[in-house]
Amino acid sequence: LGQAGGGLGAAGPWPPPGMPQHPGGDTVHRSAAAEPSTPLQQNSGFPLDLCGCGSSGLGDDLALGQQFFAMAGLSPPTEASFERYFSGWFEQEFFPDLSKRLQKELVQRANAKGFFSGLASQVKKWAMANTDARLQSDVWRAYFREHAPPRFRVFGCVRVASVNLGSQVVPCWISFWGLPGEGGDRWTIPPFTPTEPDVSAILDELDGRGGMTALLTAG
Repeated sequence: LGQAGGGLGAAGPWPPPGMPQHPGGDTVHRSAAAEPSTPLQQNSGFPLDLCGCGSSGLGDDLALGQQFFAMAGLSPPTEASFERYFSGWFEQEFFPDLSKRLQKELVQRANAKGFFSGLASQVKKWAMANTDARLQSDVWRAYFREHAPPRFRVFGCVRVASVNLGSQVVPCWISFWGLPGEGGDRWTIPPFTPTEPDVSAILDELDGRGGMTALLTAG
């Protein structure tokens, strides 16, 4: 084919109009890899965080949420209100069952040991059976609080208090949720929360800390 027909000439393919050429006449064939990549951040723009919708962290989000609820008059319950609630809950709902299970465990230990080895368990069981229930509740509550003080977290207008009412080896973490209310702060436990610690592990830990002396000197 001749050049008049638009075919191949002696010098190679004739480039269509507008296609760039090297100084030597060779056609520059561009590919996608040769194109400069478009930067994700332009000089005239501003950076956007890729996580958290532009927030600098979860802590800032929680603080912002707390400020928002405070502006609406909804502040999280105080730690002091939890202490008052926890004292009543421990005495009326938690300790009666714990006391029965502790006494049962002490009887089993006394029966499984010899006379002198089981004497300490018998004394503990007798002390629990013949001491005022409210006094026992106060002593055990102070014991747990000394070795595992409550941990508080705040989510907006909600304050969560987590308490370990078990041993360090076999913990029994119970979380209490506090909400603001018109009549004052309200605390509750989520449904189906386990509240039965391993009493055997509690007594083992108590013995390792000095027995009844550690219990009576708590708080």
